[in-house]
Amino acid sequence: MGILKKQRDLLNYFIDKSFCTGLKVGEYKYIWRYKKLWEKVNLSKKQINLIQRNFRKYYGKSYSTIWHRFYQSYTGKFDKDYFPEILFSTKLEPILNPRSISLALEDKNLLEPLYKSVKGLRIPKTLIGNSCGTFYTTLGNRRKPINPKEACNLISNTDYVVIKPTIGTHSGSGIRICKFVNGIDKFTKKSCKDILEWYKVNFIVQEHIINCKELKALYGESLNTIRVITYILDNNLYYLPLALRLGCNGNKVDNIGAGGLFIGISPDGYLKPYAFTEIGTKYSHHPNSKVAFRDYFIPGIPKVLEMAYFCHLNTPQVKMVSWDFTIDEDLNVVLIETNILGQSLGFPQMANGESAFGVNTGRMLKLIGK
Repeated sequence: MGILKKQRDLLNYFIDKSFCTGLKVGEYKYIWRYKKLWEKVNLSKKQINLIQRNFRKYYGKSYSTIWHRFYQSYTGKFDKDYFPEILFSTKLEPILNPRSISLALEDKNLLEPLYKSVKGLRIPKTLIGNSCGTFYTTLGNRRKPINPKEACNLISNTDYVVIKPTIGTHSGSGIRICKFVNGIDKFTKKSCKDILEWYKVNFIVQEHIINCKELKALYGESLNTIRVITYILDNNLYYLPLALRLGCNGNKVDNIGAGGLFIGISPDGYLKPYAFTEIGTKYSHHPNSKVAFRDYFIPGIPKVLEMAYFCHLNTPQVKMVSWDFTIDEDLNVVLIETNILGQSLGFPQMANGESAFGVNTGRMLKLIGK
C-alpha cells in the first residue's frame, strides 16, 4: 500500500509539473505581448533594490522586475510588493489550491449546493443544468433528473435566461443570453433543442440577473460584476484589492479578455479615478455611458465582502477563491460564479496600483521559496 501511494504521488507530481510548465510558457507569452506597456516604465536603482531585497529575503533569490513594471504601467504607482502573475499561477496557486480538489469544486453546477446556505446571499436560480451528460432541474431545494425533451420544455417559453458552460471556461467564452418563445430563441432564431445540443454537456441555464441602477447607469448592456479574491493564511481570511468589471462597446459580457473595462473600487464602494482595458487604454469616463468614474458610489460593497467571507468558509479545502458578485435591482448581493483554477492576481493590482497581498507578501513568497 505504501509503494502504491508513493507511485500515485509521484505520478500526480509529474502531472502537476507538466501543467505548470505549460502555464509558465503561457505567462511568458502574455507578458511579452504587452512589452510596449512595461518597456515605458523605468524603475530607479532604489526601487529595483527594494524589489530585489524583498525577493532575496523571502523567496531566496532575485527575480525579474518585468511584472512590477507591467502593473505600474496602468496607474503609474510603484509598489515593491507587487506579486508577479507567473509566480502565482505556476507556484503559489498549486500550493493553495491542489488540482485534485480544485477540479471538482470548479464545476459551476455546484454553485447552488455549495453556497445556498449562506444567509443573505442570492444565487441565480437554476432552470436546468447538465452535469457530465445528466440533465436536472431544481424544484425547491431539491434537484430532479430530467430527460433532454423535458429540459427543452422547461425553458421553451421564458423571460431572458443565461446559458453558460460549467467546466473549463474563461473570459466569458460560451456565455449567451436567450429569450425563448415557443421553443425558438428571439435573438438567434435557433431552436432550444439546437442550442442545448451545441453545448452538449456540462452547462447551466439560469435566470437573468438585472444590475442595480448604479451599475446599470455605468453600462447597461452587460451584467457588471465585482471581483473579490479571498484567501486563507494561518487560519485568517484576507481579501485582495477589489475591482469592478464593466462591459463596453456593445459587449454583453464584462470580461476583460472580451474587451471589458476594469477599475479599482474601495471597500466602502467608491470607484477609483480611472478604468482600464487589458491593452492599457485609460478612461476617466465610461466610453459609452459617459459617466465619470472618480468617487462614483456602488452600494452594498461591505455586504459583498461579508458574503465572500462566509462563502469561503463553506469551501475551506481551497485557500484562495476569486468570486464574481453583483448587486441586483433590489440591492441584494448575488453570487454569479467562482473561479478556483487559473485565477489572476494581475488586474486587481493593475486596477488599484496596490500589491495583491500587501503585508502578507513576504509570507506568500516564503511559501513558494520552500
